[in-house]
Amino acid sequence: MSRPETWRRRLRRRWKNRPGLVPWLLAAPQRLFFRLLRLLPDRAVLAVGDRLGRLAWLVPRRRELGRRHLARALPCRTAGERDRILRRSCGHLGRAAAEAMVLWPKHEPEWFRGRIAVAPQARELLAAWRGRGAIVIQAHLGSIEATSTLLALEGLRPATPMRLPRNHYLARDLLRARNRGAAEVLPRQGAVKRMLRHLGGGGSLVLTFDQNAHHKPVFVPWFGHPAATERTPAALALRTGAPVLAAWTVRRPTGGAAWDFHLALVRDRQPPATADEAAVTRLTASFHRVLEEIVLRHPEQYLWIHDRYRSRPPSP
Repeated sequence: MSRPETWRRRLRRRWKNRPGLVPWLLAAPQRLFFRLLRLLPDRAVLAVGDRLGRLAWLVPRRRELGRRHLARALPCRTAGERDRILRRSCGHLGRAAAEAMVLWPKHEPEWFRGRIAVAPQARELLAAWRGRGAIVIQAHLGSIEATSTLLALEGLRPATPMRLPRNHYLARDLLRARNRGAAEVLPRQGAVKRMLRHLGGGGSLVLTFDQNAHHKPVFVPWFGHPAATERTPAALALRTGAPVLAAWTVRRPTGGAAWDFHLALVRDRQPPATADEAAVTRLTASFHRVLEEIVLRHPEQYLWIHDRYRSRPPSP
């Protein structure tokens, strides 16, 4: 690692989650860039995000990760077809960042209502579970920001645990953007108690859990290969008996800010049960199978360049 990178890393660790001149200076270029983007029309913002996101294709490690993951998920596609999907996926990543840091701070939540089409089945489920406490699972597919915003507009009171950026000012900006979407952000510390309280009060939880988990993960297949996975969705569903819904909000192929929202019932309300290791593993695996099917419908909008299999099961 070069000396400038080491210097920046030490500064970030020294000022983690703290305000001050140093973290303000470190965050200034990104914050200025996002503010300048807000001056552009929405379509231009998303186009810039797409072009910047495609730069990830040029990073050898990320490109190879994406290729390996797509080979597992889409073995019947040719290498050329998978590369085209991967390039579009990288562009999608840039669009997602532009939405989170530019569109959401720029517009009021009601602005999104006319731009998110709700599938008829999803409309019925929204009405059925409004105010009754539900767990909503999703993958890093399409627009996860739009999912929370739509749930909030429909009265499901979404809340989600979130790991914020280490920079105090970037974290503050992201929280402001999320709060404008009317979705509550739960801090990681003490999140389980807050989630149980929120569910008990009739709110919904939005849990995105398709990335590599570090803290006491459960290993279940993700596209046929064991992956360290967050156990919280299954454990909460078992302990509370709350219904589990799968949500996905995908972009329309228009280039503008327009999405289609879908919702499916994965597990109906059940009597509370013991969340032992075997039960959590079985239920998490079943959640993964549902999310895999959804991802395969829209592979160009999924985050393939994440190192999903970084953590490995302990040796027997």
